[in-house]
Amino acid sequence: MKLVGSVPVAGLQHGRAGWLALVLALLAAPAAAKEPRGSATGEPASAVMTGLSDRCREEVVQTLKVGEIAARELCGAERMAAQRRQIKASRPRPTFGLVERARSGLTRVMLVVSVARSCTYWPVRRPGHPVLGLYEVKAADCWVRRYTGELSLAAVLPDGRRVARVFVARSDGEGRVELDLLHVDASLRRRGQPGLDAYVRLELGNDGWAGSVDLVAMRAQLADQHAAWVQRGRGVPGLMVERHPEHPSADRIRALALEAAIKRQEADYQAVLRGELTARRFRERYPWSPYRQLLAERHE
Repeated sequence: MKLVGSVPVAGLQHGRAGWLALVLALLAAPAAAKEPRGSATGEPASAVMTGLSDRCREEVVQTLKVGEIAARELCGAERMAAQRRQIKASRPRPTFGLVERARSGLTRVMLVVSVARSCTYWPVRRPGHPVLGLYEVKAADCWVRRYTGELSLAAVLPDGRRVARVFVARSDGEGRVELDLLHVDASLRRRGQPGLDAYVRLELGNDGWAGSVDLVAMRAQLADQHAAWVQRGRGVPGLMVERHPEHPSADRIRALALEAAIKRQEADYQAVLRGELTARRFRERYPWSPYRQLLAERHE
């Protein structure tokens, strides 16, 4: 920055103090509530094309389109130069979301998310990585801090259509986000919307910058776990069969469910014989039962 003319010493010191206060205020300010974005998707800026050789043009353009470095990259130097031109062509400079840590269970997801800004290069993911991480944004020479703000969830239907903002989570001051998918499902149903069974995937963050949850795989894991519990004598076999009728163990568990139903009916029949349950109540409880005939014969 050039100064034109002379500036009094007092004025210069005051200016420095003002700049210092501004910098400190920016450092102390909380992250904006507006969500960041992931790595580049879409057509690169026209300025990016300048200087690309014919040999590298297709590879570099594809890298910036999908936001991911090619698995067998041949043009790393030209790609980095294009990343630098892409960030220079962006006004205002964008912010990028990244995931520092992630852990998931059957129905829970825990993330630690940050935001990268003032990057020298446009960040792109490493091959096979679904989200930006610390490695990528440090390679792009970005300034990083933990993200505090909304994390919106979009759901994808089997036909590929996206339903935006089916749920909105929020990260705390340390960038932690904890998602209970059962809570998300219940929240959808309370609002009269289809539950998570209607969708194949959840995207975390705008355009999935914080990753995604494969709901089909999650349901398969839940079905396996439910089947294992039932076959160990825990849970209700009939509920498992109703919930997962196509599971490979469904026929075996149907037999368990029938066996459990007969045992309940026998116990209630014995209660009728002891006078602890009325025959009428038994018939109301079991519209169909082999013990109904025994009760009829006994009454006769």
